[in-house]
Parts: sequence; structure tokens; C-alpha cells
Amino acid sequence: MATKFKIPLHRFDTNLLPADARQVGTEVFKTAVLLHFAAEYAAQGQTAMVTVDDQDITVMAFPAEASALDFVLPMLKAGKIAEAVPYLESLTKSAPANAAVLYNLGIAYSELGQFDEAVIRLKRAVQLDPGHAHAWVGIGNAYHRMRKPELALEAFEKAVEADPNDGYTRRNLGGMLIGFKRIADAVAHLRHALALMPDDPQSIFGLATALEEVGTSEADEEADGLYLRFIEEHPTSPMVEQAEKARTAFAGKRLKSNSVGGFRPDVMMYIAAALQTFKKLGVQKRQVIALEIAMLGRSGLDINDPEDKYTLKALPGKFSGLHLLAIMYTAFRQIDPTMDTGADFSAEYQAALQMQKP
Repeated sequence: MATKFKIPLHRFDTNLLPADARQVGTEVFKTAVLLHFAAEYAAQGQTAMVTVDDQDITVMAFPAEASALDFVLPMLKAGKIAEAVPYLESLTKSAPANAAVLYNLGIAYSELGQFDEAVIRLKRAVQLDPGHAHAWVGIGNAYHRMRKPELALEAFEKAVEADPNDGYTRRNLGGMLIGFKRIADAVAHLRHALALMPDDPQSIFGLATALEEVGTSEADEEADGLYLRFIEEHPTSPMVEQAEKARTAFAGKRLKSNSVGGFRPDVMMYIAAALQTFKKLGVQKRQVIALEIAMLGRSGLDINDPEDKYTLKALPGKFSGLHLLAIMYTAFRQIDPTMDTGADFSAEYQAALQMQKP
């Protein structure tokens, strides 16, 4: 049970402080007050948390460091980061060798965007506890957000050394290695992360991204399956659109590899027919058709099956997956030629345009 009381600043005896720390309101004064009460309660076997504002000194005394930290952790979990920081700072005076206090303070500063302050506390935490893997991850994340990738990578590697069986640390290192083009290493760490955390969406997506960089047909096939799993299991994620584009690009690569010279006459004919249809339609109608196909594609268009098994509300008839992709490509080329549809039918599109000329 905590003991709590307040002392108005004008009633506090500044003679209790060092001579150079008696100017009320200065940072030196506040630090001296924290140290004064920390020492006083430490002598009684207790831990003190002290905050100093413009009017009062607030003191809370706890029977142990753990109970004091337990008071602060709910604030952090509730997102009251700025409110928690003064208490954590005070705890570092009462418990300067507590790595858990320093870790939470470092993460709090990082969340507030004060990355230099975060790194100072987190490095102190790993000095006290070199095996504190999550503190190393915190250092890596702070450096990453400071745009210091080499230092971030070094910290993530130390996190994995500290705890090789922590999926979170493996995932962070794997993602960082993709940026350094160390793809084989990235795949290895992300596979390990996914084995440790089978349902983790970031590990699924990260491994798919790394495999996509490998570039072989086997890696593409595995990445395609992981992206599909990601879309199905996490449909509300903001990364779903990126996964869908990647799947469409894989399908386009397969199409090209299965065609003679990389040119698809069937796609050209689909595009030519779409151009004829669109001559009779306005821009708004083309947009409706393109968006309906795009929405249908969220669940995956089977462009390798020649069967006409898809229908549209905006366009009569039945279509194969490849046919719909060609229609969508044509519509977006006419609406916004810079838009990336995930499929490269530029050669077929140009050939279809030539067919339209008298």
C-alpha cells in the first residue's frame, strides 16, 4: 500500500538540499528534491516516487520497487505516456539499478518521439541486464526512427543474440535485413519468427516480402501463398492492398513465362474487345467496371483458369479471371495511365490500339 502526501513548494525547507540546488523551479532543484526523498525512504527500506510541479511536491512511498512500478504500468498500457514519464524518472533515482524501470522509461521516451533520451535509458538497461532482448529491440526501433539503419541493425542483432527464441526480435531483425538486401538472412530469421509466432500477421507479411525479393519461381509461389493467407486472415489490415498488388504481379509473371516471347495474343484480344466496349461508355462507367473488378480481385482472381466463371454487375456476360484482369488494365490505362494495376500488359495494349486504327 502506497503512502501519499503533498508539500506546497513554499513550505519545503530548501536547506535540506545542496547549496547550489535551492533555486525553486529549476531543473537542478527538482532533481535534488527527487534524490532527497529517494534517499530518505531508501533508508527505511521503501521506494519513493516524487513529482514536482509549480505549486507542490507530491511524494508516494511504496514498500518495494516492484510495487512502485506496478503503479506506473497501467498508465503506460492506457496510453498515458507523458503522465507516466515523471514517475518513471523519479523511480530511476530511487532504483537506479532497476533495468525494468529504465526499459519502460526508454520505451516511453521513444513513444513520445524523444529518441536520444530513449537510447540513453535503454542502453543503461542493457548495461545492467545484457540479456534484456526487448531493450535491445527498443534501441533498434529508436535508431530506425532516427534514420540510423546501421546502428538499428546492430541493436536488432544483439537482441537476437540475447534471446534467440523470441519471435518478436527475429521478426524485427528479418525486416531490417530486407532493407540491407541481405535477403537470404532475412528469409531465415523471418521463417524462424513465423515458426515461433505462427499467427503473427507481420511475420507472415515480412516473410512473403523477403521471398518476393528472392525472385525464383519457387520463392514467388511460396510468397503468393503467404500473401493470400495474409489477405484471408487479416482483411482489415492496411497492408492488404500491397499484398493484393504483389499477388497480381506474380500472376502477371506466370502469364509471361507461359507465353511465347512474353506476348499474350489472348490478352491482346481481350483488351481490343474492351476498347470497343469502352468507346460506348463514359469515364464514370469505366471507373465503375474497373473498381468492381478490383474489389472482386481482393479475394483473388484465378487468371490461370480459362473457364468463364466470373460475372459483373456493371458489365453483362461471363468472364475468365484473365479476361477481367485485361478489362481492368484497359480501363485504368484510359482513366489514369500512371496507375499501377499490378499487371504489365503494355505490349498487348499497344498492339490492341494498332488493331483499332483504320
